[in-house]
Order: sequence, then structure tokens, then C-alpha cells
Amino acid sequence: MSATIIRYKTDSQRTVLMKRGTIFYRNASVGCLVLNISTGGAGLAVESDAALPFAFDLEIESEPIRRHCILTWRLERRLGVTFELDRMQHPEGGPI
Repeated sequence: MSATIIRYKTDSQRTVLMKRGTIFYRNASVGCLVLNISTGGAGLAVESDAALPFAFDLEIESEPIRRHCILTWRLERRLGVTFELDRMQHPEGGPI
């Protein structure tokens, strides 16, 4: 089991968030609802059954950063991601 998945499973300090988000990959974007969040990852509900890549960026409304995410699981339109903490950026493109 990879360290990313282990970190996700042991990350128990989740906060219910229920905020709109946008998933960005290649030249596309998909709307989502961020159900819960922690320092290591989040639970998302996507608006469509669109295929998503293994890695993508996530912006959450009213937050000034864009998180790089790794998909750890998906069940229909719900998914879990871990954050690649060393790659978080401001939406304008600069690192934090």
C-alpha cells in the first residue's frame, strides 16, 4: 500500500465543509461539492460521471489556494483524494 493511501486512511481529523469546488485538469474543469476536508485530503461529490485523471487540481470557493490532488478512491460520483502538500498553489500560479 502506498504512503499516500496510508496517510488518507489514518487521517481522521475531517471537518464537514459542504462548499462548491472546481476540479481542473488538462484544459477541462468539473464542478464538485467538497463534502469534508482535512490537512491530508478531502471527500468530494462530482456533478457528472465524467472520467477524471489520477491527479488534478482542486479550488474550493472562497479559499485562496489551489490544491494538487491524487485520487484514492471513487464510487460513482463520490470520491476521496489526498493532497500533495508540497504542490499547493495560489490560483494565480505561484507556490504558497
